[in-house]
Amino acid sequence: MSLTTKWTLLILMFVLPVQAQKSEWGKIRYEVQSEAVLSKGEHAPFWLVSNRHGLSSLENNSVLLSAGLQRDFDDKRGFTWAYGLELAGTWNHSAPFYIQQLYADIKYNCWELSIGSKERWSEGKHRTLSGGGLTFSPNARPIPQIRFGINEYTTVPWLFNGWVHVKGHFSYGRQTDDNFQRTHMSNAPVGSRYVDKVLFHEKTAFLKIGKPSRTPFSIEMGLEMYTQFGGRVWEKRPDGDIIRHELPHSYKEYLKAFIPLAGGSESTEMDQSNVNGNVLGSLHLALDYTTENWSVRAYYEHYYEDHSGLFGLDYHYNREGEKTWITYLPWRDGLFGLELTVPKNRIINTLVYEFITSRSQSGPILQNPSGDMMGQAGGKDWYYNHSYYQSWQHWGMSICNPHTLSPLYNKEANLTMPYQRIQSHHLGFNGTPSKQLEYRVMVSWTKHWGSYEDPLPTPLTQLSTMGEISFSPKSWKGWKFTGAIAYDHSRLIGNNFGGMISICKEGWLSNK
Repeated sequence: MSLTTKWTLLILMFVLPVQAQKSEWGKIRYEVQSEAVLSKGEHAPFWLVSNRHGLSSLENNSVLLSAGLQRDFDDKRGFTWAYGLELAGTWNHSAPFYIQQLYADIKYNCWELSIGSKERWSEGKHRTLSGGGLTFSPNARPIPQIRFGINEYTTVPWLFNGWVHVKGHFSYGRQTDDNFQRTHMSNAPVGSRYVDKVLFHEKTAFLKIGKPSRTPFSIEMGLEMYTQFGGRVWEKRPDGDIIRHELPHSYKEYLKAFIPLAGGSESTEMDQSNVNGNVLGSLHLALDYTTENWSVRAYYEHYYEDHSGLFGLDYHYNREGEKTWITYLPWRDGLFGLELTVPKNRIINTLVYEFITSRSQSGPILQNPSGDMMGQAGGKDWYYNHSYYQSWQHWGMSICNPHTLSPLYNKEANLTMPYQRIQSHHLGFNGTPSKQLEYRVMVSWTKHWGSYEDPLPTPLTQLSTMGEISFSPKSWKGWKFTGAIAYDHSRLIGNNFGGMISICKEGWLSNK
């Protein structure tokens, strides 16, 4: 990119919001934003990169310009519709231009159908203070998909007099990072693999028991499950990349993703003996106590890669062909969180603390009671990684909690997640000292052990902090000015220090 182009983008960062004018057109919300990051160190600071829906860059200096339109559901109508569009131009990002969001939604009573690319958040976690879920977080760019289900808790009127509420959905989609993977892997060693045209499946089911008119307590439990399947496996060769394997993607594979089944004869040997594709998920449990003035939420999320991680029970066959069952404690790994909200307190509105441990991963190795190593049932689960799909990533950013570092942090050109045995403490809190001023603070400390396959010689620690403040002038309706300072101290991602400045203008397009 030429020097003239760089300066043009920097100038547009401050000019573009001024050019946003209200038009005479329906009840539609518009938002125009410009953002610049300036830093020094190996990368931009961790919390200026993470949980921004992939609209961020590891580069020290970067610029983002985005503009979007959004029409929300009319909650007063049984049948209603919504849509959204967000475009972004960038400098020093993975791509110079993104169609970040483009979707159309239809809702009838509690049922919703969503088609397209839409930013979403972790289940049961605070949107701006949590580090994100173990299976899904707002860390990577959204995946275009067709999604159907009940997105908000809906009371089952005929069951237990209104005490039972449910939500859930399923979807199919396709990753959009084909060109990114090809470019990113261009410097990878000979023999390396990557997969393009990857298909995506997601399903969730959640249950909530409680009745606000009778008790301040409620309990939630749920399941998330995701699958990467289909696609083409490419292998790096000295004379050019070749397709090593084209993975099946017929209608049968969509069914095998919905109901996890073993792959057919066209699948890889691993998928034929296990389940089709890269399958992962998590179990959720939460307890809420809510009053008029404050609320507290305690939650737990357990991540799993296979049956042993899900049920704590697996089997293998010994040399005599006898089936032997093995039990263990999968609950050693998980995310433990506490969220406290005091909305009438100007100093602190909400405080979130989370602890993550993923050191066990079913243990380094499991044997049957006789010590026979044949048919090992579990152990060395290698969270988030897969021999073909590389890892649970999109555009180089981990789809899971960002404390399990994204592949873009790898010093070598690959898309695996080698640092997934971790323990992490995370604290986030925010407040609104006045109607025009709000702030947010994020502090995380993480210890990395690498993986069982490739352990770090010495565990490495990482401290990441960020302080952010936003000012919305009363006389400038719809304008918001945000500034942030962030710092990392880490032998893994470097000692990084920098800041971010953002200017945002939003409002409603009106037909008055």
